Amino acid sequence: MGSKVRINITVDEETVRLADRLARRKKTSRSAILREGVRVLANNNQREEEETARRQRQREAAATMDRLARSAGDWPAEKILRASRDRHAAGGK
Repeated sequence: MGSKVRINITVDEETVRLADRLARRKKTSRSAILREGVRVLANNNQREEEETARRQRQREAAATMDRLARSAGDWPAEKILRASRDRHAAGGK
């Protein structure tokens, strides 16, 4: 962690009570609790953004697959895949 900067913030009394209670339990300062809270919130937000991006990529991939399937027309995909699997299991190509 870099140097610390002093700031003034305004929070409601309940938040202060929660921070103080947690600080006593963890034997640390109120400031440390607030720093940790901000970091946890930032990490959670980053994970949510990454998950949203991953889901978007999946939707785009599914849409691409659907377009390819429509353009390829009606073909026996299941039969082709099973035959390929069976050949592979038998040691063929």
